[in-house]
Amino acid sequence: MAAAPLKHGLVWLPSRVGGERALVSEAVLTVCTPGQAPDALAPVRCSLEALPRMRSVVLLVDACDVALHAVRLPPLSGSRLLRALPNLLEDRLLQDASACAFALGPVLPDGQRMVAVVDRAWLEFACGAFERRGIRLAGVWPAQLAVPVDAAGSPVLACVGDTAIVRLDAWRALAGHAGGDAAERAEALAGIVAIAAPEDRGGGQFPPVPARIADASWEPALATLATIPTRAIDRQPWAIDGAGTIDLLSARSGSPGRRWLAAIDWRAWRLPAALVMGAAVVAVLGMNLHWLQLHRERDGLRQRLEATFRDAFPQAQVVVDPLLQMQRLVGDRRALAGRSAPDDLVPLASALARALGADGLDALAGLEYRDGRLRVRWRVPPIEPAQRERLTLACARAGLALRFEADGSALVSLGASS
Repeated sequence: MAAAPLKHGLVWLPSRVGGERALVSEAVLTVCTPGQAPDALAPVRCSLEALPRMRSVVLLVDACDVALHAVRLPPLSGSRLLRALPNLLEDRLLQDASACAFALGPVLPDGQRMVAVVDRAWLEFACGAFERRGIRLAGVWPAQLAVPVDAAGSPVLACVGDTAIVRLDAWRALAGHAGGDAAERAEALAGIVAIAAPEDRGGGQFPPVPARIADASWEPALATLATIPTRAIDRQPWAIDGAGTIDLLSARSGSPGRRWLAAIDWRAWRLPAALVMGAAVVAVLGMNLHWLQLHRERDGLRQRLEATFRDAFPQAQVVVDPLLQMQRLVGDRRALAGRSAPDDLVPLASALARALGADGLDALAGLEYRDGRLRVRWRVPPIEPAQRERLTLACARAGLALRFEADGSALVSLGASS
């Protein structure tokens, strides 16, 4: 049965020897788009900027940047085991263990467990470069484990980018950076094939080495290698082993949000942050200056009110609220003079009678006056909206404000209707 086509795009990352800048600007990525058959891929070389449109990809980290170790691990839980891995593998690494990321693989038949080790900074940089472009990472695999194993047990040679890989069996592989020159590549291939090829089976000939070539730039080196009589190359279509037994995504620490924040270059935000802070300071100063201006205007108005009140009522001893005190004193003077105020009972009732007109005959059940307002109770409360609106407009023309309550009564006060 044919293998299922690729669900995600495949991107072979270049070796870190080329530098991080080359990953973005140079055509160093070997890309296979989704939909292709895993046993007959058609890879293309491109840069990250020219990457074909894909929603999700599987990254293959160059074999020169990933180390695979078989380790006998202590019986610890997941989090404690991950903390112990740097100490267990420290003597096998060429760099500081604290700068490495560790991904656990399956348990081997002899009880040991495979562990993949990669530089954490390079892993985060490569993953972040794709995530910042909105591409979901479906997996990150060691490239040497993506080279298919030969059914006959022979080593398999794979040439991709500037790296030559020989996969020996399920968990063992040799890899080397071959450079870009044809002579250097041929020399590197001769050395790596001589190490990995099986011994002479008789007749002075070595068995052919299956070879999978990702691009045509390796053709001159293969032609040179073919001139060596003891090294036969069996060209096969470019393919991958899609098992993905070790996923380096599990070696990434923290949540995606924390990794996104950690990847931000805050130095680029210094000028915008300074502008925002400056604008915030100016806004706060402006609001305080405006408040001081309004405060002074309020004090000036209060002083003028108090001065007007004292001119009208010089006998007043204490001035607390000039406007309220003046209203009360004017009301007292009006009452002493025998004149009623506009919000007294009789003026309000007269204005209400003029507003109701003939509709007010036998329509009222009672009137209650309190604090300059009349509460009107109806014999038959008006329920229809049109009837209430007509009464409200009639009162407004008479200089009254009419407001209906929930119990069917109405409050009448002096002023326009609100």
